[in-house]
Amino acid sequence: MAKQNNDAQALDYCMDMIGGKWKPIILYHINKGTNRFNKLFAEIEGINRQMLSKQLKSLERSGILDRTLYGEIPPRVEYTLTPLGKSLLPVVQAMNRWGQKQLEKKIEIPEVQEAPKNQQLPLF
Repeated sequence: MAKQNNDAQALDYCMDMIGGKWKPIILYHINKGTNRFNKLFAEIEGINRQMLSKQLKSLERSGILDRTLYGEIPPRVEYTLTPLGKSLLPVVQAMNRWGQKQLEKKIEIPEVQEAPKNQQLPLF
């Protein structure tokens, strides 16, 4: 029983560190060498500036990213992976490989269809 509890705690911990839609995508791009905010923003489709900033701060607080502010005008900020962040790369790469295999199979995620607004749903 304790083994299952430890496994669940370990998975919860991992999800706290890199869970959600954006963190694995950010780590993927930073590993490719994209480490400036505006370049990340341009490369990550669908993210807004506020969400990118929030996720970068969270990854920094978790010790996954280092943030370096250069005293230039205009200010320059660069993000790099810490050793802890680099240790997560096999997880991100495995997620990427899995996603590529699924796309090759052209598996589509079914859309959830809503009941028509005027249709009564059965009562149980």
